[in-house]
Amino acid sequence: MLRLAFSLLVAAAAVFPGAAAAQDLAQLEAAARANRRDADAQVAYGHALIRAARYRDAYRVLHDAARLRGNTLAAHFDAALAAFAEGDYRRSRAACRQLETRGRQEVLTKVCRARAFLVWNRAGRAFEELEAAIAQDPRSFEAQLALGDAHRLRASVAEAEAAYRAAIALDGARYEPRLGLGLLYAAARREADALPELEAAYAREQADPTLLYELAIRKEGAEARRLLGEVVALRPEHMEARVALADLDRAAGDAAAAREGYEAVLRATPESAPAQYGLAVLLHAEGDHPAARERLLQALDIVPNYVDAVLLLGRTYEGTDDADEAYAQYRRANDLDPRNPEGMLRAARLALTKRRPTFALGFLDRLLQQQPNLGEALALYGDAMRARGDRQAAIRFYERALSEGRGAFDRAATERALAEARGERPAPGPLPRATVGG
Repeated sequence: MLRLAFSLLVAAAAVFPGAAAAQDLAQLEAAARANRRDADAQVAYGHALIRAARYRDAYRVLHDAARLRGNTLAAHFDAALAAFAEGDYRRSRAACRQLETRGRQEVLTKVCRARAFLVWNRAGRAFEELEAAIAQDPRSFEAQLALGDAHRLRASVAEAEAAYRAAIALDGARYEPRLGLGLLYAAARREADALPELEAAYAREQADPTLLYELAIRKEGAEARRLLGEVVALRPEHMEARVALADLDRAAGDAAAAREGYEAVLRATPESAPAQYGLAVLLHAEGDHPAARERLLQALDIVPNYVDAVLLLGRTYEGTDDADEAYAQYRRANDLDPRNPEGMLRAARLALTKRRPTFALGFLDRLLQQQPNLGEALALYGDAMRARGDRQAAIRFYERALSEGRGAFDRAATERALAEARGERPAPGPLPRATVGG
């Protein structure tokens, strides 16, 4: 009966690719225990254990399954995947020795050693093994895939892309090279290229937690929640997914659920900077700036270059009217990520509300050196020049913002400010930027 149940599970996974999730892990375990001589049952259970991040159990099950599969190189390489996923070099090398005793110079053995060296962060030695493997068999899918991963870890975009494309040409049904391309493009900040590759990988595989998570954080609303739920079902200890679910609750306005989610993560993983940050956002929204600041300082102890936390820290100092400390945090945020203009924009707005237009110009000069045509910065520059009494300079910067400005900014407010600077009667609208809180 259990053997029939295992067959039904395999069939269900083929029709409903997400079927092998959390509840199925127990069923796969039961099927594996009841069918100890069935290699397919053992392999299905072993792969489910990898997805659940139970790597040592997975290796044991897959290593035992290798005997049922004739002790082939492919079967032992399958077991080694658990050691690679764990990130343990010693276990990876021990797994590869199972291949070496059966064929030290075989292509798959060389790929196994390369994977172990990548775990050890020895890319040079990994490339030596992979070059030898591909010279021996250019049509080895595993060698091309590993080569793509090795180049990706080195941030060699063109080389990784070529290797992944070669792997896809060899076996278009496999999802791993598509996932690799998605991760590669995401790291290179090529989101327009990353998402299609992740979706293509998902069309081929719906039970890889890494893939599901990377896709989920690029989706919104119900789709993001569904994908994150699947991640947590497959891997309950995936804390990034749990934080992302709490973020969705916060974005939906359910502060109580978000708080519960963040606190649950921190009980399991006290060193979760994103969970500390999420709680700080809730506290800041409630107006409890000192408590938010305490959370942010804890987050920054864990991840000192956490830009979002630094920016929010500046806002908590604004909330307690400590302008000098707020300016310091906004400068710090700009130092950490000059491509993110928020720190300098917030500092300039704060200086204008404090009637320090010259101080505001210092922040804006720094920002415009980095991003010369940023529309919001040009418009704020016009506000600062007006505050100094230089109407002609203000007009020039408003005009530049409207004609050259890039990025999102309030064009209607800028047009009104320009009309006022010219002495024209402006259309009715909200208060100017400099008098509105940021």
